[in-house]
Amino acid sequence: MMSSESEIRTLLEIRAEACQTKDVDRLMELYAPDIVYYDVVPPMRFAGLDEIRRNFVRWFDEYDGPIELETRELIVAAGAEVAFAHMLHMDSGKRKNGMQTSIWVRSSLCFRRVGDEWLITHEHISVPINPQNLRAWFPPDGEPI
Repeated sequence: MMSSESEIRTLLEIRAEACQTKDVDRLMELYAPDIVYYDVVPPMRFAGLDEIRRNFVRWFDEYDGPIELETRELIVAAGAEVAFAHMLHMDSGKRKNGMQTSIWVRSSLCFRRVGDEWLITHEHISVPINPQNLRAWFPPDGEPI
């Protein structure tokens, strides 16, 4: 039998794979119906599966081809019924405007066991800002600091 932490890590691998391949149906299977999702784009708060789906479709549609996600500094804490994880993601790929982009984002997720499966109940994505000019801050050389 897998530990709760192992189950969460497996769920996160499935989540990353679904994002990389833009498989919105597979991705939505991982979220609880009452999901609350905070993103870096307006309206900043998305609630419920329909809003989350639309936000993922918007994100996927920005890319021409797959999205590369590199995960670093993943920390998982899991009990029997509730878990959380936080990590850094390098989000890279070719945009539909032809630009190749890469950006580090911070990601925090909360999970709840529902029956015999874990579901994501809360997700928060953020980009650090430079407090001197209030613009997005990008680590030098594409490496997180």
